[in-house]
Amino acid sequence: MYMYRVIYSYIIYLTTLRKQSIQYSYKVYVDEQPELCVFAKLSFEYALWNPDKTSHYDLQRTVNEYEIMVTSNNTSPDSVVKPLAILTLKHNEQNMKCLITEWAKADEQFCNQFIEGSVDKRIAPKLAQTLASLNLIEDFDPSFNETVKPCMENLMENVMRPSALAASKSDSMPKDRTEAYCKELGEDIVKVIDASIADYHVRECLVHADSHVFNTLVEAKPSIDLLEEFAPHGLVVLCDWEMAMAGPIGQDIGKALSFPISSLICFGLNGQSESNESIEVYIKDLIDSYMALMVEAGKSPAELAKIMRKIAGWCGWFNYLAMYLLNVHTPDLPIEEGKEGRLLDAVGIIGLKMLRLCYDFAYLPESAGVDEVRKVFDTLIEEEVTRAQDNFASFRRKANRRKSSMLRATGRRVSDTTGMLMHAAESVRNLSLSTLEDGK
Repeated sequence: MYMYRVIYSYIIYLTTLRKQSIQYSYKVYVDEQPELCVFAKLSFEYALWNPDKTSHYDLQRTVNEYEIMVTSNNTSPDSVVKPLAILTLKHNEQNMKCLITEWAKADEQFCNQFIEGSVDKRIAPKLAQTLASLNLIEDFDPSFNETVKPCMENLMENVMRPSALAASKSDSMPKDRTEAYCKELGEDIVKVIDASIADYHVRECLVHADSHVFNTLVEAKPSIDLLEEFAPHGLVVLCDWEMAMAGPIGQDIGKALSFPISSLICFGLNGQSESNESIEVYIKDLIDSYMALMVEAGKSPAELAKIMRKIAGWCGWFNYLAMYLLNVHTPDLPIEEGKEGRLLDAVGIIGLKMLRLCYDFAYLPESAGVDEVRKVFDTLIEEEVTRAQDNFASFRRKANRRKSSMLRATGRRVSDTTGMLMHAAESVRNLSLSTLEDGK
């Protein structure tokens, strides 16, 4: 209880930073015994990543996050941390919730491995197992955590759809290939977007719904200078469960693949094709492992084909909406200076093509089997990566040596859910109980 009281006091202090529009998560530990620690996350009644700052984001999501973590920890104890408590807070008329969990043994964001082009091959099967265990839970409430939906609907209806519609009808010269693709397809691209919005409301299974690589934690490398070496155990932890709900199957794997695929394109543009080898293996292994678990669970050939389509669709959804339109996580890719626009455009157009693969049966017939869908999926990636490599070759430049992730080097973590740093500024991010006890 003393630890909870200290957490409460510290969080009230940090709410004074709200004027900076920053949302923090904290590691709270006992001075001189850092192994005695917990994770605490503060939630507000709004979402910092939503451009519409008037959009309400129900705090019940944090209560539901606690509940789904209890469930997922039971099925995947090695990859979902155990939740400990949920606190209700109020300060300066601001209602808040504070989720407290055990501290994850894996504490580095998985994104760093893709930024560096060196991915631990042990992660894909473990992540596939975690997501499949969640997606295959049969006894679930179809209305679970529905209060998170309006905030995301706001983005889809007021950002995603209008952007595609405007590009499809514009009389102006398209600014890039992505807008040109919308213009080429006309109203058909809007139908695809509408189908993806409708799919958001499908309640086929429980989904994490935010399973990208920034919400996946792995063991930190022994040294930031050793790009090819990994930690000994290959631990993986899926975190940030506040958007979990009943949704479409395939969504979680699709979102988990978005940044890796974008990384392939990035390294192609940089002329660093050797960095793509382990990323390509990861993408293949994640899909293969997940689909094998779906076969084991008794999914029919038609169901498998639909799941593969949904994987493509939700990967495309994240690329087009989050990375292209909102520019979330795209700046974290290690693109060479001057090529940012080409990368953003490539991410956008592959996102639209993936969406079309999923929802446009004129593009690929509904009767197509899982192997046919997978072949088109792989081809779309290969074509865009090849285009990126050709783009680099056309400049006849020598590729720069790839570097360690700046996120690792600076100790920073970012998440699209918060849109900001996960840690507080260096001067306040670590809590010392002895300091508080001294009244300082």
